[in-house]
Amino acid sequence: MPGSTARSRAASEAPEPVKGPYWQQRSWQAAAAFLALTVAGAVLAAFSGGAGAPDRGESVDLGSSQPLVRAAGAGGGAGPVRRDGCRTDDTATRLPVAPPSDVSWRQLAGDSVPTSASAGPTLAGGPVWWCFARTPMGAVMAAHVIPTQMSGAAWRSVVQEQVVPGRSRDFLVSLRSAADGRRTGDGPRSSYAGYAVNDYSSTEARVQLLLRAGGGTSLYSTEVVLRWHDGDWKAVAQPDGSLFSDLAPTANGGSFELWRL
Repeated sequence: MPGSTARSRAASEAPEPVKGPYWQQRSWQAAAAFLALTVAGAVLAAFSGGAGAPDRGESVDLGSSQPLVRAAGAGGGAGPVRRDGCRTDDTATRLPVAPPSDVSWRQLAGDSVPTSASAGPTLAGGPVWWCFARTPMGAVMAAHVIPTQMSGAAWRSVVQEQVVPGRSRDFLVSLRSAADGRRTGDGPRSSYAGYAVNDYSSTEARVQLLLRAGGGTSLYSTEVVLRWHDGDWKAVAQPDGSLFSDLAPTANGGSFELWRL
């Protein structure tokens, strides 16, 4: 079962962390230059410029959201109805030992992300994919989906709805605005290979993501922090304005639950 060992193994394999904006850090620059990573479906998205011009952060009416997948328990009485019609089965509170059997992969902002009827996201309100189960697996899904949405043109709406408010979020908006229009190149994209839940409670979770660079075998890991806020999992921006920890080369995926692709 992935847990604290995932963090300790990844830490032992990671280089000495470097402070400062994420895109200026040596590990990110080396990976981007050597592997030609572009708006990689998660960690590189937030500061690579995304696709197209950003919106102006118009409010999204989540009350008019459409089903993305048929939620587990919909019509069956499982789980309370949360804000704006979001309904999930929140009974699976143990740390996951395998991916959900109902995972389907969908295209989001040019990348492939996992969705699940049992864990979410189950609703789509414009550019915002939301309504995650209040479970460890729900947090895992949010850790994949929310950062990936940052590479789309409507990233401001995503920030407004799915990033916890505060100074770090304001800093993220400032940096992401300055990065608009920039690209890191048109090389192979990275993909999600696995995950580990480093820490979990009903109010906060730390999820480690395993990424496979381009179409190769090189693996990298990063951590995303989630907080239960306003009825759903939201990403927590770090003090440096990113949604994830330093990208670290990882020798293998032995400490992660691997996606069955």
